[in-house]
Amino acid sequence: MQNQFKNFNNILIMVILAIVFFVVGFFINDYISEDNLLTENNKEIVFENTERPNSVPENIKAFWEAYDFINDSYFDRTRIDDEKITDETVKTLIRTLDDKHSTYVSPEKWQIASSDLTGSYQGIGAYVDMANDQSSVVIVSPISGGPAEAVGIKGGDKIIKVDGVSIIGMTLTEAINLIRGPEGTSVLLTIERLGDFEPIEIKVTRAKIEQPSVNSDPVPDTKYVKIRINQYTESTPKELSDAFTEAINEENAQGIILDLRNNPGGLLGSAVDSTSLFLDSGVVTFEIDAKGRKTLWNVNGEIGKFSKIPMVTLVNGNSASGSEVMAGALQDYGRSVVIGEKTYGKGSVSLVRSLSNGGGMFLTNAHWFTPNGRAIHDIGIDPDVVVELPDASSKAADFYDNQIEAAITQLNFETKD
Repeated sequence: MQNQFKNFNNILIMVILAIVFFVVGFFINDYISEDNLLTENNKEIVFENTERPNSVPENIKAFWEAYDFINDSYFDRTRIDDEKITDETVKTLIRTLDDKHSTYVSPEKWQIASSDLTGSYQGIGAYVDMANDQSSVVIVSPISGGPAEAVGIKGGDKIIKVDGVSIIGMTLTEAINLIRGPEGTSVLLTIERLGDFEPIEIKVTRAKIEQPSVNSDPVPDTKYVKIRINQYTESTPKELSDAFTEAINEENAQGIILDLRNNPGGLLGSAVDSTSLFLDSGVVTFEIDAKGRKTLWNVNGEIGKFSKIPMVTLVNGNSASGSEVMAGALQDYGRSVVIGEKTYGKGSVSLVRSLSNGGGMFLTNAHWFTPNGRAIHDIGIDPDVVVELPDASSKAADFYDNQIEAAITQLNFETKD
């Protein structure tokens, strides 16, 4: 009986630790610089320390009583599974929040998820998020040059099965852990695609995903250069600065098309420093956390280095998180005309915490806003000029990028003598 109560005390402390997130919370914020975890969950990660409570909070005494009753009196002792009780209890706590960006990861999967903080990313090469109805996982965008793009997976595709296993009702992290796997292995995805009457199956061979965060190309038959930010990593501000310097000094560019389409975000600090290249002063964004505290993110790094060159910014429905921070700031300060389609609407900061049972949690802790106070989360950024891309594959021979054409027209107007 003493061993049973010792077990009981340990499991209860685990459960209380999870509940304390919502009751007490000890938030010590440190931003990490790993883009691989951000690639799949599309999130800003904050580490925090915690302290164990000395007593049971009043509002969970009923749980204590129920557990005590089961542990002390249930007939079939083999059915009392402490690990399962912990997992199911914490999962239920998270689900009551009805928040697709907050999730619990069981011990056997937490090691995989947390290894992304220091290891390499191996998977299908796509940015994913929960569908708006939270029923399944949707492809935000395939990574350029990755396996998903190679087999024709598109932004907006909804994954409903992985290797024949339904992921409907799973959390984002649970689904991701099924999709991911070692380089060279394959996975069969069952996908619902807009315009198709029946689900389609696509087999993808997983690979190690590596890509630069910034690419640049001269725009044919113009004096402009298109610079694309794929995502915001630690190196993005320098990559972006180098790309602008090369475009101006070597390509003699008279204007820049900044392409944020299909950019799922990444490190908030990186997005702030990148945006600072185009602003001479001011706040890039601000966040308000769970306790109502406001944190200003001021210009930082190479402030205003490219604040004068004419620039147009492109966005679409898959521009999310950090790319929305950048587009919103450039728009609020009148630094760049924003062209394209309404953005995704992902503006939340998440805390990550390891639990004593070996699992872990992601928990939404704050939302960020544009300099003028416009909310981003679940709203998105409206472009100054709405231009919808034709409903056709960008790889089609006759594909015409009318958003680029609109950007050229705008730059022609801004650079005319």
